[in-house]
Amino acid sequence: MTRIAIMSDVHGNFEALKEVLADMDRQSVDAAYCLGDMIGYGPQPQECVDLLRGRGVECSMGNHEQGLINIHYLRGFNQPAADMLRRTREMISEETYEWLTSRPKSIVAHGCRFVHGLPPDSITEYLWKYRDEMAGIFARYAEDVCFVGHTHDLGRYTSLRGKVARHALPEGETVLEDGVRHLVNIGAVGQPRDGNNRAKYGVLDLGSRILTMRFVPYDIKKTADLIIAHGFHRGFADRLW
Repeated sequence: MTRIAIMSDVHGNFEALKEVLADMDRQSVDAAYCLGDMIGYGPQPQECVDLLRGRGVECSMGNHEQGLINIHYLRGFNQPAADMLRRTREMISEETYEWLTSRPKSIVAHGCRFVHGLPPDSITEYLWKYRDEMAGIFARYAEDVCFVGHTHDLGRYTSLRGKVARHALPEGETVLEDGVRHLVNIGAVGQPRDGNNRAKYGVLDLGSRILTMRFVPYDIKKTADLIIAHGFHRGFADRLW
């Protein structure tokens, strides 16, 4: 049976990504997807991109990748985040820049949709802004299961005969019931904001439809120290804890 890994928001956190990929190897997955924001906030963007590409992870575009190419959009970032993206551009190769800025806005595979912000293909909209309009969101795309990132948080919505319900997404196993549509906010590898500082990703068994959320510890201090050593905004380091 096919097992796929889903991650998002690596944000240049090489230590977190290494541990997630090592854990992923132990789960015997057949394919892996990253829902954008490979860069930004973190101190090792080039290393993260090299690792994702080397491992064959399929990646869609996030708003931080878009910020590299759209100066008008970049102006909407808060100043520390915008400054960090400008520094990030200096830290990555031209070839990496071209790869990052050519990522698709969404990916459809295995009967699932993968998108950074909001289906069908928004890389900038936040899911939480549409909590009272979720029936309309489900109507925008055809797949039974959609994974999103962007908020750095965890959660799940279901839709059955037009009735939408909201659910928590805890560590461990969650059955994505057949005959029900699911919209899953998969959390963040590089800068979680769900109250737990471990790196988050999910493994979906397509046969049993069991989604297993993996909470992976990593060397936070090493990443935080590197952020500060590079002279980046200290808030990016503090937020990891």
